[in-house]
Amino acid sequence: NEAFAYAWHKRLVEQMLALSQLESLRGLPDQQPVPLLALTEQVLGQHAARLEQRGLRLHWLQRDGTPVAGDAQRLALALSNLLVNAMAWAPPNSVLDLCVQPLTAPPRLRWSLRDRGPGVPDYALPQLGQRFFSTTEPVSGRKGSGLGLAIVRQVVALHGGQLRFEPAQPGLRVVIELPLA
Repeated sequence: NEAFAYAWHKRLVEQMLALSQLESLRGLPDQQPVPLLALTEQVLGQHAARLEQRGLRLHWLQRDGTPVAGDAQRLALALSNLLVNAMAWAPPNSVLDLCVQPLTAPPRLRWSLRDRGPGVPDYALPQLGQRFFSTTEPVSGRKGSGLGLAIVRQVVALHGGQLRFEPAQPGLRVVIELPLA
């Protein structure tokens, strides 16, 4: 389909540009307190139609409004990429678990998203977030570009945070930990 090919190529170019811009940064020039919970809800709103179309329901495990130090636009890009990824892997009519919770030692905010899809093979877990590494999406049967998670990894690194992927039986849990504002 020509329209699909055009949209796919356009998204690929946009992701390449975004990743290139992120990689050229040595740090974040203008950090502000960012309420990650409110930002998550904003990103969820932007993807509400797709969530509804797939019958995906959200289950909040914890909702903490503590702000992190960062760049709201770049964090929104990372959260959006993670949500798109979870929607691609989650079975229709399943649940996505979300959690935003404070950690005390060291003081950080933990953000996590879990889908209930087939998960990722153990050998692939350490490679997630590397440029151009991807596995075949079970819903579409297509292979992604591998750039979405590379963008997430770069955004988290710029914020002095940590990114990890955990098997969730079933599914995959992605966890971001960011310094508080």
